[in-house]
Amino acid sequence: MPRVTAAIAILLTIAQSTFAEELGELPHREWQGIPGLERTAEGRVFVSWFTGGTKEPAIENTVVLAYSDDDGQFFTEPIVMAAPSKDARCFDPTLWIDPKGQLWYIFNRGSRTTAEHDVHARVCVDPDASPPVFGAEFRIDLDTPYAFRMNKITVLSSGEWVMPVTHALEPIHDWFAGPKQVQGVAISSDEGKTWRLHGAIEAPEWALECMITELRDGRLWMLIRTGSGVLWESHSDDKGQTWSKGQATEIASPGSRFFIRRLASGNLLLVNHHNFQGRSHLTAQLSTDDGLTWNEGLLLDERGSISYPDGVQDQEGLIWITYDRDRQGAGEILYATFREQDVAAEKNVSQAVRLKQVVSNLKTEKRLPENWNPTQAGDAVMKRLVQVTGAEVKGAHDSEFVCVDDRAYLVAEVNDTRAGESSAWPEVYCTLSIVNLQSLKVEEIIPFARGEQEFDNETLPVGACFVPRIVQKDDQTLRCYFASERPGQRQAQMWFRDFDLPTQQFADSIHKAKLKTAAGTIDMQPRFFHEDAARHGFKKPAKDYGLYIFDSFKKFDGQLYVALNNYPARQNALAFVHDDLATFEVLGHYNEPQSAALSESAVNRLPDDRWMAICRNDAGNYHFTFSSDGRTWSVGRPLPFVPNGTGSKPTFDRFGDLYYLGWQEATRIDGVNRSVFNVDVSADGKNWTRKYRFETTKSFQYPTFHEHEGVIWLSVTQGDSSSSRKERIMFGRLEEIGATE
Repeated sequence: MPRVTAAIAILLTIAQSTFAEELGELPHREWQGIPGLERTAEGRVFVSWFTGGTKEPAIENTVVLAYSDDDGQFFTEPIVMAAPSKDARCFDPTLWIDPKGQLWYIFNRGSRTTAEHDVHARVCVDPDASPPVFGAEFRIDLDTPYAFRMNKITVLSSGEWVMPVTHALEPIHDWFAGPKQVQGVAISSDEGKTWRLHGAIEAPEWALECMITELRDGRLWMLIRTGSGVLWESHSDDKGQTWSKGQATEIASPGSRFFIRRLASGNLLLVNHHNFQGRSHLTAQLSTDDGLTWNEGLLLDERGSISYPDGVQDQEGLIWITYDRDRQGAGEILYATFREQDVAAEKNVSQAVRLKQVVSNLKTEKRLPENWNPTQAGDAVMKRLVQVTGAEVKGAHDSEFVCVDDRAYLVAEVNDTRAGESSAWPEVYCTLSIVNLQSLKVEEIIPFARGEQEFDNETLPVGACFVPRIVQKDDQTLRCYFASERPGQRQAQMWFRDFDLPTQQFADSIHKAKLKTAAGTIDMQPRFFHEDAARHGFKKPAKDYGLYIFDSFKKFDGQLYVALNNYPARQNALAFVHDDLATFEVLGHYNEPQSAALSESAVNRLPDDRWMAICRNDAGNYHFTFSSDGRTWSVGRPLPFVPNGTGSKPTFDRFGDLYYLGWQEATRIDGVNRSVFNVDVSADGKNWTRKYRFETTKSFQYPTFHEHEGVIWLSVTQGDSSSSRKERIMFGRLEEIGATE
């Protein structure tokens, strides 16, 4: 049940900053893992884990929390819930929602210096509030010199709360008690106000992280992680007061945390490593006979270095399981969703199965040094940019380029009379600048489309030649597109003209680009684009200009795609480009909510193969929309990782194994519009880190980025004196892929 709105997005940002101020900044993460998960009655998904220092255990260990209001598509940046104090680390956070709906954040504090090892907690009375507010940290008194816990509390049929606890009977001057560790439970009869410790069950070395299940016959069943190759068990006939001697089960284990839970059906769910090689093959298994037998189950993740499942079955019957992967490397916190019938069938029969979904990872953060400064990085890039438009040009904007061999070929709309640009100015024309990539010298600037220009087969009418785009057709040819338009006078038309690479000359003819919709293949004109959108529920009025190939061309699975846009009509669509590079077939429109002013999108595909588009919104912040097939799109909405965007072109590219998201910030430097542009990077399209922040009174607007032979290049609009700051096109090197300059 998606619930993110612009207001909520702002509150999420406020919540993160508030927690950061209260408990300290999030530490630099060199590793992370050991997650927990809960989902509230209204659908908010919380995930906890810990990080800090170079490993676990370490004195710097810090427990954190993130949450999602859109069914796990995006999570907030993690916030610190408890920081280490003196020589006591914080570790093993667990999330649990009590019968009143309060969210408990339970974790451990431990010091090998003072031998103080205790369980602590914070409670959020209303976890669905925006933002959620947690109470102060408090210690859970277990009256033992050494105690920690890993897993959730169980509420018994008799009403008591039972918390599994690993403890020792003497002070321990180390992180772990080793062979002195025993297993027990803490029982509360007053809803967590007081607790009493019971049980001292012995098991083989590395006995810890036990879990409690109430069986149908009323007994309590404790399962225990051990290093013996199998889980161990113990039973209680008196609601946890006393326990049987520990003994081995037949449930194989690589010596790692497991998860067990009674489902709404009454059956038991076990998430454990099954048919494993080390910590691999995390599998959800089902038992209909109270744990005597288990089916083969649903495989959640077959990879190595996966571990520590935790989860919940929500009120709609959906099961959520979180776990970690490669703590010191990728540092992934992941989740999976499925239903009981999927586990029973051992395959996806409910169509609710989502696997290997990333909550957070370290790939992005590890790419950037600890002292990385995005503003300084942006300044360095701007210093090496060169102007690629002619000295006679007064106004320039909206460039695109391709790189072939040792040259860049940049197209732009320009005029020689005044700064800025407008589709109503007939003097606007299109040029191609040829730049040597070694010397960054402009070798030639060729005007290729101007109103009333005569060609062998056509004469362009009066009007602006606007928003040019370029793509490499083959080894010999570049294709340059442009819109010819005269608002209020005629329908605009998208044209193209070919450039021959061997001769470095344009063809003497131009040709009309085509649009393919349900109505057939027709000229690429705004009216036909609008008619197709109207067939899909679009209500805004048509415009006779403004249809552009807007985003950069992108290829997926051998097919070329591009975003189409009509800026004045506020229309967006994804199109795939036919092999002739002349026909653009509309795949799906994304214009919701129509109450917003969405246009000028940038699109890409996420690791789970969903499409994501970021849309300019002249009514406020950028909106994001998603599609599984490119045809049907979600209602656009702002997301927290772009908190302060303004109406301008975004970018969304992937270079190497990182996504690059570029967006214009509403902040103005010395009152200049479009003077701040951010570029954030992500390994998964969900968790973003700031890599570049371009701040300049010359403006930094409408950039485009492309990779060529391991180097990312960019072009951008800048200016000195006009209010538009659209006076020239600049070009240069952003970075080598993977470099942190």
